[in-house]
Amino acid sequence: MRQLVRVLPRGLWGCSGVASEPPGRAHAISSDVRCGHPVLHSLDGNFASPSRLRSVSDAARLAWARPSPMRFREEPSPAKSLASGQRLAAFTLIELLVVIAIIGVLVGLLLPAVQQAREAGRRVSCGNHLKQVGLAVALAADIQKQFPAGRLTRDPYDVSWAFRLLPFLEEQAVFDARNPDHTVPCWDASNATAFRTPVATFYCASRRQPAADRNFDNNNSTPVSGTTGIAAGGDYAACGGTYFNYFTPEGGGPDPTRAGAIHTFSRVRPAQVTDGLSKTFAIGERHIPPVDPASAAGLEHYNQGDTAFFPSDTPQTLFADPYRGLALGPDDTNNRKFGSLHPGITQFVFCDGHVEAITNETDIEVLLRYAAIGDGNDPSNVDDGPGDSNANK
Repeated sequence: MRQLVRVLPRGLWGCSGVASEPPGRAHAISSDVRCGHPVLHSLDGNFASPSRLRSVSDAARLAWARPSPMRFREEPSPAKSLASGQRLAAFTLIELLVVIAIIGVLVGLLLPAVQQAREAGRRVSCGNHLKQVGLAVALAADIQKQFPAGRLTRDPYDVSWAFRLLPFLEEQAVFDARNPDHTVPCWDASNATAFRTPVATFYCASRRQPAADRNFDNNNSTPVSGTTGIAAGGDYAACGGTYFNYFTPEGGGPDPTRAGAIHTFSRVRPAQVTDGLSKTFAIGERHIPPVDPASAAGLEHYNQGDTAFFPSDTPQTLFADPYRGLALGPDDTNNRKFGSLHPGITQFVFCDGHVEAITNETDIEVLLRYAAIGDGNDPSNVDDGPGDSNANK
C-alpha cells in the first residue's frame, strides 16, 4: 500500500534536487509501506523509480511528515438553533432598561461634582482678578501717594476708579485712548476705544464673560440714542464707606468713621487708613439684582446698578456698602450691596492687596468695621447716608 503525502505543483520537482521530469507533469510522493522508500508518482498514474532520486539524503528530505487530519465543527445557524429550542445570547428589554437606569443614576451623581469643580475654578479665577486689582490699587497708592479717586465729578465727563487703574493693569493703550478734551461725553465716538473696550480683569467668570453690552448713563436719565448696549461693564465695586455714595466734602477731609478708601471726591492717603490696610475693604464683588420689570425703557441697567463701568456718573455701578449686609442670593433687589454668584461667599480685596472670601451671613457690624478707614473698630456711629439730592448721583 502506498499513502499519498503531498502533491507537488508543476515545475517544482526539478527545484528539489531530483532529476527533472518533462514539463507539464505534476507528481506526488508517497511512502511505500512495504520498504519505506519514497516513491514518486505522476498524476497520470506512472511511477518514478527511487533510483531516479539523486541520493538517500534527497529522499529523506523529500519525505515530509504526514499531516494530521483537520476536523471542522459546523456552527449551527440561528434558524437551526431556534428549531432545536436553543436560546440565542441577547439583551431583553428589561435588561436594557435596567442598564439605562444605572447610567442615568451615575450621570446624576457625576454632574453635580463636575459643576462644583467648574465653580471652584471660576471662584479661583475671580480671586485672581481681584488680586490683580488689589495690587494695582496698592501700586497706585505707592506711586501717587494716595488711593485712586473713586470719581471727581458726578457727570459723564470724568472717569471711575476702575479707569484710573488701567495703567497699572497693563492696559495703558485703553487709558491713552480717551479723548483729551474732557468736555466730550464718555459715549462720544472719539471715546469708543476708551469706554467700550471690556477689560477681563474686571469680570467674574461665575457671572459673565467680558463684553461691551452695557448702557451709558445720562445723568440718571434715559440714555442718548445709540448709546445702549455698547459700553464696557465690570463686576466689582469700590467700598465707598459705610454707605456707598459717601463723598468727601469740598474743602474738607474724609470722615474716618464713615469713609472708605475709594469714594466720591476721595483723595485718601495710606496713612489715613488708621484701622490698618489689611483690615479695610478696598474693592469687592458687586451684587447685581434682577431686572425690575417696572423699569422704564433704557433704564434697566441704571436701576440694576450695572451701567458703563469706566465713566463717573452712576454711583451704584462704581460703589457698594455693607450697611444692609451682603446679598444672600441673586434675587436680592438691593443695588447697593456687595454680593456674588459664588455659593455662600463674596470675595473682597483689602487695601494691602490680599483677598479674602467673606461668608454672606457675616454680621453687619463686622462688615462695617471693614468698611471705614478709621472707626477704631467701633462702627456704632454710622448712618444710611445723607439722604440729600445727591444720594443717587
